[in-house]
Amino acid sequence: MANDINVQTIMQEIRERIRQRSTPPPLPAEPEFPSNPELPDLNPLETTVRSLHLSKALVGDLPPQPPSFRGRLGSLLVKAVRRTLFWYTPPIRDFQAGVVVGFDQQVAALRSMAAAAQDTWRVLMEVENRCQIIEERFAKLEQALHLELENRGAKLEHSLHAEAHAREYLGERLEAETAAREQLSSHLAAETGAREAMSSSIAERSRQLDIAIQQLRAENSHQHARISILLEEVRKKAAVSGEPQAAQLSGGDSHALDGLYMALEDRFRGSRAEIRERLQFYLPLLEKHRIGNPRMPILDLGCGRGEWLEILTETGLEAYGVDTNQIFVAQCREKGFRVIEEDALQHLRSLPDSRLGAVTGFHIIEHLPLDVLIKLIDETVRVLKPGGLAIFETPNPQNVLVGSHSFYIDPTHRHPIPSLTAQFLLEARGLCDVEIVGLHPFAESYHVLDGTELARRFNEYFYGPQDYAVIGRRV
Repeated sequence: MANDINVQTIMQEIRERIRQRSTPPPLPAEPEFPSNPELPDLNPLETTVRSLHLSKALVGDLPPQPPSFRGRLGSLLVKAVRRTLFWYTPPIRDFQAGVVVGFDQQVAALRSMAAAAQDTWRVLMEVENRCQIIEERFAKLEQALHLELENRGAKLEHSLHAEAHAREYLGERLEAETAAREQLSSHLAAETGAREAMSSSIAERSRQLDIAIQQLRAENSHQHARISILLEEVRKKAAVSGEPQAAQLSGGDSHALDGLYMALEDRFRGSRAEIRERLQFYLPLLEKHRIGNPRMPILDLGCGRGEWLEILTETGLEAYGVDTNQIFVAQCREKGFRVIEEDALQHLRSLPDSRLGAVTGFHIIEHLPLDVLIKLIDETVRVLKPGGLAIFETPNPQNVLVGSHSFYIDPTHRHPIPSLTAQFLLEARGLCDVEIVGLHPFAESYHVLDGTELARRFNEYFYGPQDYAVIGRRV
């Protein structure tokens, strides 16, 4: 590789720098200090000075007078000579005194010089001792520094070797990863091509299936038309001949649109997962009133595709359904749900009083004329046990988009029922604690967000709850 490290060259440079730094700079030549200097002996000089002091005291003084005649005569002679030399004796004495003083000063100077020499020697010896101590400390420091530099050099060498190995390893990993990425890119490109081909194939197959479905629908409509014509001819012939099969054929014609209504539900009602999520709202209400056990079973009117029965069964609640659509009934029975194929009002009339814990109907009351709706409510109140619940969910016409458009997507809807009307009907037919709960508003992404009162009211009427539930309890 272009950026490889030559570890040996780097370590050689480091060792050379360590040797250069570990060699101390040359020191100046040390002065040679004499050993303890030997001072001259001043005692003879001091003795001589003391003798001068004694002789000074004798200059001009008379010697002691002996008691003999000769002594007295000598004394007289000395006095005569003294008087004769009166002009000469004082200068001699002064001279001798000056000599004595000079010698005294010289002796004192010599003693001072000797003491200074001793002090200087002691200072020099102390300096020499300190220099020796400093030199020893410098030698120890130099040795420690040398060892430290060697240790750091060894660690650095180890680190450089490790880094070189790591770079080599990373280089190999990088090359391997690059190769793997190239291989993955090739694989992804191939898979993308395969998916695109599959998507094209699926799109083509979907188009062909759509064409086939349209053909089947057209053929189905054609067959329904032919069957209707044939049934009408059979009825006419049966009416003329008086055959009893006419009534049976007329009743069988009521299920001709079951498949069409199932397709309508699948297109506009919503997916099973979406409906299941919405219906979870009612479970806490049933749990609160202890409904769903064998003593308080649940009846679902117009159970349709069976989403509510599926939730109740999974939760372990006792429930069954009623519907007139043979296809829905067959699908629910295939899933293991208990469903009766019968008209809801007829089934309620067949039940004894105070039989059920709850009667539910999701998007059923908007299909009924007013007189049938009132009879349905009356029968519901009759079959409920005290404390039982009636729960009906229906589109909310207070939402302008629902009341003016989406309600009429289902052509079997008769007319929207305002929530206040539904609440009044349940209360008027004997239920208590009747409440209205708004459900399934539009997402906030639809809302006008300018914070004004007009925007709030607009959002409420256009993007508020799309459905509502009316809930009543039997006393």
